[in-house]
Amino acid sequence: MSLLDSILGRSKPIRPKTDELFGISTGAITMQTELDLTPTGAGAITFRPVSAGDFRQLERDIQLLLDRSTRDSPLQWRTETDSFGYEWMILNAAEFENVVATIHMIGRQLQDSGYGPQLLAAVFQFKGPHGNAYWMYNYKRGSFYPFVPSGPNTRDNAEEIRLSAVMGGEMNVERDLTKWYPLWGIPL
Repeated sequence: MSLLDSILGRSKPIRPKTDELFGISTGAITMQTELDLTPTGAGAITFRPVSAGDFRQLERDIQLLLDRSTRDSPLQWRTETDSFGYEWMILNAAEFENVVATIHMIGRQLQDSGYGPQLLAAVFQFKGPHGNAYWMYNYKRGSFYPFVPSGPNTRDNAEEIRLSAVMGGEMNVERDLTKWYPLWGIPL
């Protein structure tokens, strides 16, 4: 941060942490064996788009890259904009690792192009004995947290605490519970 930024009260945007994202790949094994959670092969990355021309070109480049990568591995994808204006790139693949790697690639592309502050979260869907559970990756904090919806706008906090306790040794789980933001209406 420069002296001028300091005087004017401006802060430098936090650089998103993308490499911790791969912790979900190894964590998925523990989730299956100890928590009876199975990856569905669905995941998403969400970000706030900007109207700059180079950002739109970056989105087209990412979409072209996704189109090409579907030739090499079975990966389906689509985009959707939610009611808050966030764009979702939704991925489905038979191999969970393909979803993780592709989401990492998209996040890295956005970050390397200077749009890292626009990243909100990556979401990975798991199926459990009581329905869907999601592992959310907060790019700004570089950590995961569980999200277990139990109704339209309710969540199962006890189950979220249990999941985080088991997975805390496997993945970088967010310790500050106030940072466990629900994302209602996840389009997976």
